[in-house]
Amino acid sequence: MLAVRVWNFLKGYVVIKVEGINLERFINLAITNNIYFWDIERINYTALKARVGLKGYKQLRRIRKRINCRVSILEKRGCPFLLHRVLKRKTLVAGGITAVIIMYILTSFIWVVEVQGNERVPADRILRELESYGLKPGVFKPLVDTREVETKLLIEMDQLVWVGINILGTRAVVEIVERTEPPPVIDKSEPCNIVAKKDGIISNIYVYQGKAAVKSGDTVKAGQVLIGGIVEEPGRPTRVVHAMGRVEARTWYQLTEEQDLRLETRERTGRVHKNASLKVGSYTVNLGRRDCEFENFDIQTDTNRLVDWRNITLPVELIIEKYFEVSVEERFIPVEEAVELAVEKTRQTLSAMLPQEVEITDTKVKYNETEDDRIRVEVIFETLEDIGMEERIDINNRED
Repeated sequence: MLAVRVWNFLKGYVVIKVEGINLERFINLAITNNIYFWDIERINYTALKARVGLKGYKQLRRIRKRINCRVSILEKRGCPFLLHRVLKRKTLVAGGITAVIIMYILTSFIWVVEVQGNERVPADRILRELESYGLKPGVFKPLVDTREVETKLLIEMDQLVWVGINILGTRAVVEIVERTEPPPVIDKSEPCNIVAKKDGIISNIYVYQGKAAVKSGDTVKAGQVLIGGIVEEPGRPTRVVHAMGRVEARTWYQLTEEQDLRLETRERTGRVHKNASLKVGSYTVNLGRRDCEFENFDIQTDTNRLVDWRNITLPVELIIEKYFEVSVEERFIPVEEAVELAVEKTRQTLSAMLPQEVEITDTKVKYNETEDDRIRVEVIFETLEDIGMEERIDINNRED
């Protein structure tokens, strides 16, 4: 059986050659003493080959003397012998251990920072901002708080509406979504086309003025004319109009979110510690003991201006700090629950990015577990939205 062979390999065994005229008696006496052989092979009348465990081989010494047989080792096999050979080569062992340590250390750092999804905002500018927040090549991974970096980047750069940072091995992948600038408003008296502002599959088209250039079911690319402002009809002169209409299309958005499988809950115990201080200009005077004995707490700060009457305002403030003790508990949540939390976060992010009238029609989810008890969830949202935008028609350059 395979399991028995694996077990024998782990414990170690030897291939032996037994020579003598009483081989059958030798084997029977060994079995009587709980020494077991396997793969027994008769070489000739006075010799055989077999395999025996290390413990059994040591016990053969007294049996071979009684039977007057000669036992010699042909091969040594199994983990104990392999380990012995390796340990004899101290330089090799030290080199292997050193290599493992170096690899572990190297994989504990971020060596590459990639920016994905940017079109108008230069990647160099984003990388400079990330570096100022501590995310840069050569940084120790546990020192990077991805949530904090995401928040700071969104606050600093108004052109971004969403940032997601994923640590993949030694790479930090920064996915961003840029804020969509509203198209310029074209006066109703100026001729224009309705063009696609993004890729999609046409679902419905409503033409109020102009001529439809696509139909339901067509796949369109960004910039493609959907409703033309140049109307040509048989027997009538060509008209150039301000195209108007609504073009609904199926579009797709892919967002990625990482979710901890360890969920931390905070609950206030009811104990409160208060500190008071008086601030005069840039100087602050403590009015009591500032030390808070709580290990975990939430803090609330109330600032009250003491002199603020009519047009008289003095820089004197009373600051009250309230420390609310909280009990912190950590629990592991099922993967299914973590996926639901991540999907809901991406849904909220997408809703903040898109106009209110955009409808999410379908959701596809895939995920995989990463290091440090986290999962990485990729969500593809299918939406139904108006993809049309106005684009001027340059009458002077139009060929008749």
